[in-house]
Amino acid sequence: MIQMETALELKNISYIFPDCKGITDISLQVKRGEIYMLYGGHNAGKTLLLQILTGTVIPQTGAIKLFGNSDYLQEKRRIGYVPQKPYSIGKMSALDMLHYFALSYGVLQKNFDKELDLNFTEEKAVCHLPLYVQKKINLGIALLGKPDFILLDDPFQGLDTQECENLLSIISSLNEERNTTILLTGQDYELASRIVKRYGILADGKLKAELTPHKIDEECKRCIKIRTPQVEKAITVIQNEFPQYEVLGDDLIRVFCPVSYSSKINTKLVSSGIEVCEIGIAGMNPQTFLSALAGGEAKNVSDYSK
Repeated sequence: MIQMETALELKNISYIFPDCKGITDISLQVKRGEIYMLYGGHNAGKTLLLQILTGTVIPQTGAIKLFGNSDYLQEKRRIGYVPQKPYSIGKMSALDMLHYFALSYGVLQKNFDKELDLNFTEEKAVCHLPLYVQKKINLGIALLGKPDFILLDDPFQGLDTQECENLLSIISSLNEERNTTILLTGQDYELASRIVKRYGILADGKLKAELTPHKIDEECKRCIKIRTPQVEKAITVIQNEFPQYEVLGDDLIRVFCPVSYSSKINTKLVSSGIEVCEIGIAGMNPQTFLSALAGGEAKNVSDYSK
């Protein structure tokens, strides 16, 4: 079996702000040529983690290896970064900005990446161009040094369907044709699922789970649905031992736990005098599942990667 080279290794990375928000004890690996997604909601710690990887924030604890080198600063040149909010410089046009950064990086390049399909005759300042075009320009800047690893912070946010499709195609092409390792953040599973090979689920600054597409499919087939006319009473019985649940209606509860616990839950409910009209195994939407893991729709969903 061929061992894939590790592009990035984080071990116990932490950075806590005075208000106690930040990230805590993050450990993960991204393999060379992989597309890895940090999935999480607002304040999950995604952007902060990328800022640490670009060197703009120094972690308070932990270690980083890039392509096997523990001297991370020596390898930073191999990383390209595209921020969540595109940046621009004054009234510079797209061509001006690309030339400016090419000189800054010491790159002599006349033919910028053609797959970005940028209009270099456009003289408008970058900040006045559509968001999608701004994102492509920022990606073009990130590609100037021919990086082996690209960080994309919530790349699809604010784009329409066609723009998302176009950007998805560009990212996929970079990965497939250049074997570029991609680490992106976001919350759109439906879009990302077409290219992402592994997911790291972030919530409250902690890595809750790491999942493959196969594992997500597997878990989405397994949850316990309980139909009872006594929902509130059933919750008081369930929540102490099975706190990962969601109320779907006046008579329906979905419990996120191994399906082998269905008989145990049924026994507890019946012995507590609760009428159970129906109990069985059911699936769920992957987007809902990941949102639940990231602290969205369900309560305190456990780490399904264990």
